[in-house]
Amino acid sequence: MSWNFGESVENVVRSGSGYQMLDDETANFYTANLDEAAKILAKSPVQGSKYYKVRNTTKNNISSQDMYGIGLAEVNSDVEALPVEKAITGFNQTITSFVIRQSMGIGREAMDDDRFGVIADQTSRLMQSGEKTIERLLADSVNRGFGTADGGTTATTNLSLLAEDGLAMFSGSRPQPRASAGTWSNLNTAGALTATTVADARTSFNTYLDGNGDLAPQMLEKVIISPELEDTMREISGSSLKVDTSLNTTNIVSGTPYEVWHWLNANTIVYCGDGENGLEYHVRQNPSTYTWEDGNNPDLIRTRLRMQLGTGLKRPGKFKGQLTS
Repeated sequence: MSWNFGESVENVVRSGSGYQMLDDETANFYTANLDEAAKILAKSPVQGSKYYKVRNTTKNNISSQDMYGIGLAEVNSDVEALPVEKAITGFNQTITSFVIRQSMGIGREAMDDDRFGVIADQTSRLMQSGEKTIERLLADSVNRGFGTADGGTTATTNLSLLAEDGLAMFSGSRPQPRASAGTWSNLNTAGALTATTVADARTSFNTYLDGNGDLAPQMLEKVIISPELEDTMREISGSSLKVDTSLNTTNIVSGTPYEVWHWLNANTIVYCGDGENGLEYHVRQNPSTYTWEDGNNPDLIRTRLRMQLGTGLKRPGKFKGQLTS
């Protein structure tokens, strides 16, 4: 399954570039009575790549075809005909890396008169722009992973990527590679985050079926939540008794590990099993900057940020998604 990652990125990352000149938005830095300029630079968490299988590559496109093993063995005596079963091929997937760029320009007069270093510092902040862009894109796989695929390869506003089976990251009815195995689900019914929903997710992983439709149990590894759900999950995980009840009832999911992914949209929950991670992040070019004098104007100093990356999703059996509203 191919996917137009480039079009999808445009729904998340804004494009454009600007020139910092003496007479534009920064003109107030040159007033005679201004003695200090404050730099506003907040530290942002770097989280997204740890939820992916990261792959450095020199190729623009990487295609793969899943191969699933055979099913269960049969009772068969030595004098009977030996049973033979073929392995099956799964779905195919092509992950394409796309170039993402940003730039800015600074007029030489603005640099000469920059008493506070603020204008020149903007070029170094292009790297921070690259880091934030990557975090937004990696979280976007989940943030827009609850939409409905239309069977095409054109990006829509409600989908970030397509899994190898042609569906969104989370779906209630996914086809198994072996047709006779039917369908499976990695989407919880929308509702509040509770000890019961965590327990249900644990049971779902414990009864997980592989591509042949055979039992292949996973363990619930952790729960990933958006920031505003942290207090709720802290209560669920940290209490030995059920929360929000006066009954002396044991909290059966006490101690469940959880992580807050600060780049997720509100009301987002991802339950993670300990199976194979099919979410891939391909890096062909890490963010880098290049500075030069404009060829048509030697008094315009330009800096460009460039990176090349792509994301893709094979079998999403490790993840089960839920929205709280």
